[in-house]
Amino acid sequence: ERDHMSVRSMASARLTDGRPQVFAGSGHGLFTRWKVSELPSAAWTNWQPFNFDHGHVVSLAAAPLTDGRPQIFAVTETGELWTTWKVTTDARAAWADWAKFNNLPGSARSVGVAILTDGRLQIVVGTDSGSVSSWKVSEDPNAAWTDWSSFDGPPA
Repeated sequence: ERDHMSVRSMASARLTDGRPQVFAGSGHGLFTRWKVSELPSAAWTNWQPFNFDHGHVVSLAAAPLTDGRPQIFAVTETGELWTTWKVTTDARAAWADWAKFNNLPGSARSVGVAILTDGRLQIVVGTDSGSVSSWKVSEDPNAAWTDWSSFDGPPA
């Protein structure tokens, strides 16, 4: 089936050593590739599966935490919001186990992330009942997230 092979969402993140890493969600799972060195002309790795066993990804977003570690956000076709991040600032560090964002008001459809002026992350999630937002409560990269707040969407 053609749709099963298509890429549904892509996001990119910068590793702490400056190399870009790209993520792609498709009907076959979540995949990633990255530059093999810091040189701008460096080759890319082959696409590799990125461990995600929570369903098909329909929306991805990525941004750096205040200490430079990338954090990835994924929305599944069942409306769940998941996240993972590098466990240390070493660019070759492992990724944390995927964690589900709980208490999301509604079923997620899309996700975006922004870096606030003080470096904290703020996510905006489009749901089946409107848009909501959450942000890190402090500049500590391991800080908790706020409760969900309404985020007025664009005009219909």
